[in-house]
Amino acid sequence: MASVILPTTRWTDGCADVLASLSPDDELFVVADHPDDPVFENAPAAVELVAAGDPVGCSGKANALAVGMVRASHDIVVWTDDDVARETGWRDRLVAHAREEGAATEVPVYVGGGLWRLFEPAMVLFGSIGLAHGGHVWGGGVAFDRTVLDEERLVDELRRTVGDDSLLSTYVDDPWVDTDNPRTVRVDGSPGAVRDRLARFAQAAFHFEPLSTVGLLAASTVVAALCLLAPLVGGAVTLAAGAISYRTVDLSRWSVLLSPLSFMAIPLALALGLVVPTFEWGGRRYRWQGAFDVTVE
Repeated sequence: MASVILPTTRWTDGCADVLASLSPDDELFVVADHPDDPVFENAPAAVELVAAGDPVGCSGKANALAVGMVRASHDIVVWTDDDVARETGWRDRLVAHAREEGAATEVPVYVGGGLWRLFEPAMVLFGSIGLAHGGHVWGGGVAFDRTVLDEERLVDELRRTVGDDSLLSTYVDDPWVDTDNPRTVRVDGSPGAVRDRLARFAQAAFHFEPLSTVGLLAASTVVAALCLLAPLVGGAVTLAAGAISYRTVDLSRWSVLLSPLSFMAIPLALALGLVVPTFEWGGRRYRWQGAFDVTVE
């Protein structure tokens, strides 16, 4: 038995995949913002729909997860997203490993066109591969045993942050990672959307893991300098790293050829999180000045 929480304002193919994979004893909470959101009209009758209301001091997704946590009744809780395709058995894997090890997570791979192609290789290596080996969880596909963590504190902090998965990662130790089934997440490659996504990712890193982020910033600056001063060596090394990371997540895209440029852009992407004052996510604009200092604008 598991409680599955799915924040969304619309019914998607990803939502249908989640519903089809549940066991008879599971409970599914589809949490939207308001009763007039499209999901209330389009979701199957068997789905339990919840209106969380507008967030105050947190992201819409974190607010939805907090409301879902209060509603959930089973010991194992699953957080999932509406934009991921899944096969039969994904839920069983996560729930089984969460029971055995306390937490289990999937690995996202963010792909897209436009400007995102430049940042994609770096995100595959430092985002996807980094998550798989860094003891973190992804809020789009994670299961955990709520009885082994301070749930009251978790729910309170969800209501005060943007980084739901960054927050949950501080509550779980050594989660099991499903490296055999990476999840492709398609993102908007327009300049504004890329700026907002990079700002959100960078600020999550700075707010929750400042020392590791500073270390990454320093290391990536060295790599950028190597690529500039010794382009043949630097380019070959970073291209090889990109190719290995793409192969690890079973991704075949020509954007891997941009690995040298992508890795050189990491310092810029991280610095962006410090200088961009606000970013948009899910139709709302946020000012995120500390891990638990969020203004919804």
